[in-house]
Order: sequence, then structure tokens, then C-alpha cells
Amino acid sequence: MIKKLATSTIMGCGLLFIGYGINSANAQTSSTQAEQDEQALLFSADEVDYNRELQTVTARGNVEISRDGRILLADTVSYDQSQDVMTASGNVSITEPNGEVTFASYVELSGDFKNGVVKDIYVLLDEHTRIAGTGARRSNGNFTEIAKAVYSPCEVCADDSDRAPLWRIRAARVIHDAEAKTVEYNDARLELGGIPVLYSPYFQHPDPSVKRQSGLLAPTFGSTSYVGSFFAQPYYWAIDDSKDATLTPIYTVGEGPVLSAQYRQRFDSGKMEFDVSATQDSDDDFQGHIDAEGRFDIDETWRWGFDAEQASEKTYQSRYGFASPSVLTSNLFTEGFRGASYTRVDGYYFQGLKDDDRRDTTPVVLPHMQFHGRTEPANYGSYSTLDIDGLSLTRDVGADSHRLSAKAGWTLPYIGSMGDVTKLSLSLRSDNYIVSDVSRNGKSDYSGYTGRLLPLIALDWNMPFVSDQGEYHQIIKPMAMMAWSPNGGNPDEISNEDSQSFEFDDINLMSHDRFGGLDRAEDGFRASYGLEWGIYGQSGGYTSAMFGQSYRANDNDTFAPGSGLDEHLSDYVGRVTVSPNEYLDLTYRYRLDSEDFSARRNQVSATAGSLNTLRINTTYVHFTDDAGSEEFNEREELYFIAERKFSDFWSGMAYARYDIDQSAPLEYGAGFVYEDECFLFDGQVRRTFYQDQDLGQSDEFLFRLVFKSLGEFASAAGL
Repeated sequence: MIKKLATSTIMGCGLLFIGYGINSANAQTSSTQAEQDEQALLFSADEVDYNRELQTVTARGNVEISRDGRILLADTVSYDQSQDVMTASGNVSITEPNGEVTFASYVELSGDFKNGVVKDIYVLLDEHTRIAGTGARRSNGNFTEIAKAVYSPCEVCADDSDRAPLWRIRAARVIHDAEAKTVEYNDARLELGGIPVLYSPYFQHPDPSVKRQSGLLAPTFGSTSYVGSFFAQPYYWAIDDSKDATLTPIYTVGEGPVLSAQYRQRFDSGKMEFDVSATQDSDDDFQGHIDAEGRFDIDETWRWGFDAEQASEKTYQSRYGFASPSVLTSNLFTEGFRGASYTRVDGYYFQGLKDDDRRDTTPVVLPHMQFHGRTEPANYGSYSTLDIDGLSLTRDVGADSHRLSAKAGWTLPYIGSMGDVTKLSLSLRSDNYIVSDVSRNGKSDYSGYTGRLLPLIALDWNMPFVSDQGEYHQIIKPMAMMAWSPNGGNPDEISNEDSQSFEFDDINLMSHDRFGGLDRAEDGFRASYGLEWGIYGQSGGYTSAMFGQSYRANDNDTFAPGSGLDEHLSDYVGRVTVSPNEYLDLTYRYRLDSEDFSARRNQVSATAGSLNTLRINTTYVHFTDDAGSEEFNEREELYFIAERKFSDFWSGMAYARYDIDQSAPLEYGAGFVYEDECFLFDGQVRRTFYQDQDLGQSDEFLFRLVFKSLGEFASAAGL
């Protein structure tokens, strides 16, 4: 018997011991094959014994064998050359190429590690998931069949290792297919805290390394006042690496079956996604919706895309639990980006979901063409701009409008020796319309050509003053704006389609034209002044404020009563932000009457505290009846949400939305969440008082159970 002490890693030598060269009678393998095998195996150990007569090799002490990406570690390894059988004992571990690790007290494997038996097995999968059993059989390096097995992703209690995990699956037999990435169970029991709660003779799921695989997803159970009790069973179909689909049949007691489907696909040049549903309701009427989106690159400059949103009736999506905005927008577009220029051509079709929305008065926009360009800085930093906009808007009932607008501009910025910043802007805008059936106050409807030519000259100025005071950095910046364009810029022959929504605030105080669209233009002489102040600490805390007002020389109806700009002197607008540290953030935005400083619009948002103690977020909104809102009358609301993390695993929240003006709640609810490394349980109680056409107030109770690495169980109930 020969005894050796291995002091370093031996490449190739281990293979000669184990596979070929020790017995010359077996040395019939070609030298090329031997070289390939030598490169495929690494072997190291503290001590190696070789028995020539029995043709066995025994390695002891920190044994490490690597072959074909698999690594075996053990205290002792013995190889029988005549049987091509390897045995290992003492702290045995086998690491697969995919990262999966198998631990055991004893293993008996073929020379290529692919077949054999394992005693006291413990398998560590992806996401810290574990499978343990009394013994296992390994087949073809792929299948591991484990007897009397336990599966769980839950951590073992550090203080009590014998304590049952939060949940686990016990089974008479578990088969892990490493190639198909599945885990199969025979005679399986789901245990919660060691107590059996569910039995199945057969059960299968993807192993934790799988991110997408065809199969049934967790079902959803629930009940609402709109459709009654319902059951939904989604099926996920992984079509190939670039596309998948989810089919979800939904059975409702009150309205019959619904089929919902989602399809997603990625291309080399883009992606698209479709969400659709269809049903025949209790009145035998067909109902359904579609929500689709696509984005595709044409080349480095151009791309095109689409959005498609339609529903069979206004409350369909709310009734069946699908996302339901106030307006569904369908859009087909192409756009290009080159340097500082942007070009877009698109079309729009809208479906309003409010009670007073009518399809015959809803406009169709086709086409809408835009170009925005800007030159590189020239002499003294000046630059030129060009904006072109073309639009065709039609409807079955009401005004039609076909518009072509162009605006050429020139801007000269200047920084003075004292740090003052001045910007001179000159522009000329031409708007040309062909309209029909435009309503006019006190006049007959107008059809024909109309337009306007609007030159503009504007001057912007600000001068920041900066000072450092120890740990604080302070900035004070006075600012002003003056602009002029001819009076009478809004003839009543032009239909107002894109400038209906307007709010005067601190954001647009210094804008040359405070309308958001092109159908309305701010005219005459106007000027604004303001003051910004801020103090900033080294730790990131800061406090800032802004205050300002605008003046208009014209006394006309360019802006609606209550807008804040309908008088010569506007309302005061401003904001205050206080954020001294990460635990407090307060922002107050306001609009005050120019005569008595009474509040016409107030908005307060505040966040205080932290999740580990208590975090409170509050939003208060108030505007008066004469504040110029086109959507609401006087409104005063308070939204409140409190969140608390009670422990490493438990957290909770409560919220409410209250109509102060009507002294009535709009919505309130509470929820809680338990989440650890293997389990998630959350629930929510909610009551709403909204009235949406034929859908009234509702009470809802929702909860969700997630067994991580297995799937998800969700339920919802509403009255």
C-alpha cells in the first residue's frame, strides 16, 4: 500500500488515480481522451491512500473534487475503480452548476456524480428554500427522489431548532427535477405551525429558481355587491422566451361568467401588451373592455406606438374590478428625436366615463402634428426656436376645428456683473382655423375661416443673493417678468378645445402665457413679481418659501371669473416648504384674495414620523365656490393615512377621506400586513360612499395569503 500527503491541488493526478492510469491493464483510453478528462476534473485532499490490489483510492481531510461544474466536499471520499462507485461521508456537500447545494451524512455516487443514493439529505434551493429527507436516490444528475421529505422556505428558529417552521409541506416522496425545474409531491400535507391543514395525493409546482413557467396560478375568491360571489382561476402560459399570456375565467353568481386575458410580447424593436375581458351579463347583453399598449423603435431617431382603451359601458370596469379612469384614451402615434428637435404625428379617440359624457359630442382628433426645434447657441448665447402645430378635430354633434399654428422665437440670455440674470424673448405666432358650428354668446353659430397673429415681447429677470452662515446656506431671489402682445387675441370664432382646464398658482406665475393649449392666448400687457427664499443645512434639511402676484393691464374676459387673473391685480400665490429632517416634510400652497387675503385655494400636504414608530401623511385641499374651478363647486377635503411597523414582521395602516364642506365621510379603511421570508398575509377593510351612476356605496373586506415559492391565494369580500 502506498500512502501520500497531498500538499496542494492536484490536476489530472486525481483522475489517473480514480479513473484510469493506476492499473496499466485498464490504460486503454486514448491520450486525447485522457487529456480531456484531466482538464475536466480537479482533486485535492490532505491525505490519499491507494490500494492497488482492491483498486480503491481513499482521500481524507478537506476533500474537494470538481467535475463538469459540480463540486463535492467531504471529510472522507473512497473510489472503487472496478465498480466506478464513489462513496463520501462526513460533512458531505455537492454543489451543482446552477448553485443548488445538497448536504448529506453519506452518499454513494457513480464516478460522474450523476447517479447514486444519499442518506440524511438536505437540499438548499434558490431563494433559501430547503428540502430535507431521510434518504434520496439520484438519477442521471437530474432527478432527486427524496423519501419522507419536508419542503419549506421558512428559516429555522435560532432559539429552538426543533420548533416547526411557520409553514411546510410534508410528503411521503418528493421528486426534484433539476432540468424541468419542478418539485413533485406524493401524499403531501400542508402544515401551518406544525399542524396539518390541507392534504393532496399529488401536488406539483416550479422550483424557486423558476421565474416563469406555464401552469395554474393561485385562484381568487370573493364577493361584491355588484356581481355577487365570484371565483377566478388564472392560467399562465409561457409561450416562449419573448411572449406569454394569462387566461383568467371568472365565474360570478350575479352576472355570469367573465373571461379575462392578458397577452405580452417583446420584440427586438419594442414591446406590446393587451388586457381584454368579455362577458354576457344577467340581461344577456355583451360587455367587455380592452386596454392595450405598444411601443416600437423604427430606427435611432423614430419610434411608433399605440394605446387602445375602450369599454362597452361606462361602469363596466368598476363593476368587474378592472382599472377604471375617468376617460379612456386611444392613441396611434409616431415620434422622432434629433438633437434639440422633436416631431410627433398622432391621432386620438376618447371615451368619457362620467355620467354626462356623450359619444356623439366627444371629439376625434386625427391627425395632430407637432414640431419643436431649437438652434444651438449663437452670438452672446442667443438661440432661435420654431414650433409648428397642426390639428384636425371633429365630432358628430358640436363644433369642428381644423388648426395650423406656427411660432418663431428668438431668446437672448444675459448674466450681469452682479449675478443678475436677464432673458429677452421675442416671438411671432400665427394661428389659422377652419371651424364649423362654433357657439358664440349672443350670436349665431360660426362656420368658416378665422385666425390671429400674435407678436410677443417678454423680459425675465432674477437676482439671487447667497450667503453662508456656519452650517447653513441661504438664498434670496427676487424675480420679475414683463410681457406684451396685442389686445384681442381671443376672437369668439375660435372654439376652445385644449385650454379649458386652467389653474393660476405659483408654478405658472412667471409664464408668458398661462394657458396650457393653443386655442386660448394671454394678450395685452402683463407683469409678475415674486420672491423666493430658502435656507439649507449640511445634513439635507431645508426650509423654502415663495410669494408673488401678477398684473394685467387689460380688463377683459380672457380669464374666467374666480380664476385669480380676472382683475388687474391677480390673487397672491405662493408656497412654503419645511423639511428639517427625514421625519418631517410639510408643504403649503395657497392662493389668497388680492383685497382681503382670504383663502381662495389651500393645499397642505404633510408627512411626519417614521415607519418604526408612527408615520402620518395628511393632505388638505380647499377652494371656494368662486375659485374658478370648472369641475367642482366649493370643495374642502381631508385625506389622512397613518402607518406603523409594529415588529420585524407586522405592520398596519389606517386611512380616511372626509368631505369637510358636507360634513360627511367619503372613504375610510384599515389594513395590516404580516410578512417574513416565507409567508405574507395582508388584509384590508374599506367602506366607500361614492355614487358612480348605477354603482352605489360599498363595504369591502379583502385579504391575501402568499406562500412564497408556492403561489398566492387571494380573497375579497364586499357588501
